[in-house]
Amino acid sequence: MVDDLKESCLSRGIQRCGCHICVLGAIGSGKTSITKALQQVIANEEGDCRGFYEPVEENPLLAKYYKDPHRYAFSMQIYMLNRRYEQQMLAQDLALAGISSVQDSSVFGDSCFVEMLKKDGIMSQEEVDVYSDLFLNMTRNVMYPTLVVYLNCTPEKALERIKKRNRDCETNIPIEYLSNLKAELDDFIDDFQKYTFIKEINANIDLDDEGIMREAMEIYNDLQILRLKPIISRMGV
Repeated sequence: MVDDLKESCLSRGIQRCGCHICVLGAIGSGKTSITKALQQVIANEEGDCRGFYEPVEENPLLAKYYKDPHRYAFSMQIYMLNRRYEQQMLAQDLALAGISSVQDSSVFGDSCFVEMLKKDGIMSQEEVDVYSDLFLNMTRNVMYPTLVVYLNCTPEKALERIKKRNRDCETNIPIEYLSNLKAELDDFIDDFQKYTFIKEINANIDLDDEGIMREAMEIYNDLQILRLKPIISRMGV
């Protein structure tokens, strides 16, 4: 049915914008792997797709934040807000040009970290207020993503993967941090589904490269149906 509708749309001269997909999940949930696979699948199907990834190696604050979160949490969140906003605006420009993109995380999802840091007493209320005001000003004209893929992963599985990949800056992340982050992500997803489509995936299963590509293709097939919904409505199908 999807292929038939796509052909019908093309014959009627109906054009569509590119899509912006955000992949959310806790540290160690597999965001980067799914983002890369989705980018490859969409590029294969549509001729082009851009990927936006976490600034890990080039982030000057990441290691400092994990060593001394009370000192560097606010600077870290402002840095990430700026980078995510930059990626968000590039994704919007690409979508208007008919090119899809996949983003590891989201400018919207970073609020989970801020909320968690506030509850843990690591960010002060004044710092949270400054961050929130800046976020609202920056995102006033930001479009919601076409689709959010939520990799739902237990803190235990996330910690297992973090230890396995053995990044120096992540070696001392406690499971309590991951548990609190998962709780914030779950709440965020429950609320954010009012604004865009959410596809939740059980990310506790370790997949090989072939399995990750199958997962990405399934996400892409779901995306095709979402993209056609407004066109189907206009066509009266």
